[in-house]
Amino acid sequence: MNKVYERSSFSAAAGTPVRELNRLNMLRRLDIHSQVKWPTFDPQNVRPGIVHLGCGAFHRAHQNVFTQEAIEAAGRGNREWGVVGVSFRTSEVQRLLVPQDHLYTVLEHGHDEVHAQVVGILRGVLFAREQQQRVIAAIRNPKTKIVTLTVTASGYQPCPSGPSGSEPVGRGEGPPDAIGLLVCALAAIRAKGGRPPVLMSCDNMPRNGLQLRDALVQRASLSSESLAKWIASNVQFPCSVVDRIVPVPTAADSTEASGLLGLRDRATVSTEPFRQWVIEEFEGPRPSWELAGAKFVNDASAWECSKLNLLNGTHMAIAYLGMLAGLDTVASFVCDPLFGSYTSRLMHDEQIPTIPKSDHDLRSYSGQLLERWRNVSVVHRLQRIGRNGSEKLKARLLGSLASNIAAGRPAPCTVLAVAAWICCAARLVPGSSAVEDPAGERLQQLALHAAGDTGRFVQLLAGLPEIFGEELPQLAVFQDDLGRAVEALRVRGARAAIASVMSGSRELVASL
Repeated sequence: MNKVYERSSFSAAAGTPVRELNRLNMLRRLDIHSQVKWPTFDPQNVRPGIVHLGCGAFHRAHQNVFTQEAIEAAGRGNREWGVVGVSFRTSEVQRLLVPQDHLYTVLEHGHDEVHAQVVGILRGVLFAREQQQRVIAAIRNPKTKIVTLTVTASGYQPCPSGPSGSEPVGRGEGPPDAIGLLVCALAAIRAKGGRPPVLMSCDNMPRNGLQLRDALVQRASLSSESLAKWIASNVQFPCSVVDRIVPVPTAADSTEASGLLGLRDRATVSTEPFRQWVIEEFEGPRPSWELAGAKFVNDASAWECSKLNLLNGTHMAIAYLGMLAGLDTVASFVCDPLFGSYTSRLMHDEQIPTIPKSDHDLRSYSGQLLERWRNVSVVHRLQRIGRNGSEKLKARLLGSLASNIAAGRPAPCTVLAVAAWICCAARLVPGSSAVEDPAGERLQQLALHAAGDTGRFVQLLAGLPEIFGEELPQLAVFQDDLGRAVEALRVRGARAAIASVMSGSRELVASL
């Protein structure tokens, strides 16, 4: 491929500034085909005002799209909301986006059509492991008014794995993490008498803003109680709820986008048409996200509960049962008549009754979810959804199960979903070896110790309060039903076990 050397481009292989002649970038914007939407503003004129920690595919297809469309809707003069993204795990995002002037394509795959738009709201991407001081400088910059996060639940640990408090950056025992970097930046802002940015978690956790606040206060207190108190008193932590299916980007996505653009795009992300962002009100300047479809509310709890139970909880059931059935994607599970019926019953009969009353039409919402999941154009891998289930189980499935048991309502679909996670994490049946879970090794050891005795194995599981809590495992009905469900999956397989639940077989639901 022919290349020319120009300013401000990048080659990861040789460390030499290069630019591919047919690569998406600002110089080639006039060459983009008309079927691809280009930003109505000049990206080069947008100034950074947001820092986002966790610059993965979801962020690029969700928050960045909302922000770009908010700027477009607000019109001229609204140019202070560019985004500086920060990645933690690898420098891949930076390597892909720098040669493209941080431009990339978002493909929206409907059932029968594809829409493409170039997103130009990113004004930089930093790799935390190699650019810690630049990350801290970006957060503490007085022009940064908002910091958003998508770092997964494991990124909110109160114990340091990297820089924290007033300690010099880079002296932690592990790589830098979001909480440590935020504490360092907030310490610098406080020392200068500055106003801290609004910190907004966009991760799928109950009351995510409060969890972010608690993690920061605890981390800061390790080095400075006065800093911890200042953070608690001066920083705003609005909760938010985000929703959009964004599969892991593939080479096929880039090929499709490149065909539509007429230029090569190596940083394409693919998603569904649906998107949702519910944000609790906060003080201070912000983009006009509501003009792009976001919803500002006083309390996001109702939306949060609906999503955690109906979408995230059901997604977990689909992932583990689907993998045990030898399937690969969400659509392949939901489009199967038996499995689709199971999914609907789980939501309608077992999840909805546990959600607090609100003005949400939960049955309509669950129907909308089923329609979204049937979109075969969105390749949402079960293996990805099933990662780290032990960290998510309590909020997404065990909470509703406990509520149903307390109310005397049968919940065989939920029990089977929990049993499917156990079978996958403990690798009790073929097809479960691909599941990644930090608790997997522990469950596998317990399974070996139980030596094939399912009842004994479930008793051992009950001794893991970090996963199952303190109260639920003490209920005999929980252990009995879970043991039957695990045994059914081990002996008969996912399809037969689901069929038994759907037919009301007493083998699985006798005590419910």
